[in-house]
Amino acid sequence: MILPKFEYKKASSIADAIALYKGKKGKAVYLAGGTDLIPLIKQRLSMPSAVIDLKGIDELKSIARKDGWFEIGANVTLFDLKNNPAIDNFPALYESLEATACETLQMRGTIGGNILQDTRCLEHNQSLEWRTARGFCLRSGGKECNVVKGSKICFANYCSDNAPALVTLGAEAKLAGPKGERVIKLAALFTGDGLKPFAVDAGEILTQIRIPAKKTKGAYEKLRVRESMDYPLVGVAVSSLGAGAKICVGGVGLQPRIYERKNTDLDAGIKEIADKASTDAKPVANAVVSPAYRKKMVGVLIKRAIKRAIGEGK
Repeated sequence: MILPKFEYKKASSIADAIALYKGKKGKAVYLAGGTDLIPLIKQRLSMPSAVIDLKGIDELKSIARKDGWFEIGANVTLFDLKNNPAIDNFPALYESLEATACETLQMRGTIGGNILQDTRCLEHNQSLEWRTARGFCLRSGGKECNVVKGSKICFANYCSDNAPALVTLGAEAKLAGPKGERVIKLAALFTGDGLKPFAVDAGEILTQIRIPAKKTKGAYEKLRVRESMDYPLVGVAVSSLGAGAKICVGGVGLQPRIYERKNTDLDAGIKEIADKASTDAKPVANAVVSPAYRKKMVGVLIKRAIKRAIGEGK
């Protein structure tokens, strides 16, 4: 597929990028690694008048430990982050990075881009010609969801590998935009609205992800058809600090779902969370495997990930 015409701008700083965005009156998009955005533009799922390249901004590429936080610039590539020695403290994050696509794409894709990637659906992520012939869904300007007929809700899946792991680690997101800077819990970034999946204001840039700099136990489990390239059909991250554990389920539904293991009885606690998460998961037929199988695998992967995270399983 050929890219449509758009104006290309290269920003030299965060302030410069925001000024360029304001100059385009909201008809521009930010480019980081491009592994998500460029295919969307090729498929005419995004039609910006201008693309603002953030790759030349040095402060978005830094990794540092400061005041009890591990700070990651949003433009740090997944490959560089995976190979940073500090990631040994966050095994759930490391495993999620290792499970993302393949190393070629990890060298291009960024941690910020992986978090802010668009939601996905078999009825949406197709060429313009395919969607025209099939009939446009809600996200493409149609009147209803093409998967759940008659529904005015978009059921696209949020498919980041890395966001669930970061959520279990209590990560925060730093954003900068026309209204200034703000810091929010990463979990608060997800709206659960398929048409506007992120609580990001117009022109805002995700500049940094901050993780409490504490050594954790953890694991990440992923359901996919192929060992490389594929997005998660279900992704489960677990991080444990002390007696408790936080669990986050992604890849199935509009946003990550968060759970906490508090039951001191190991087997009972794992079963309780697995049953609750399986009940909460309501997949629809918008992925390459059946909704029933994905729902079943939510509980299976939770049990597997928790046991690996606390060192009592493989």
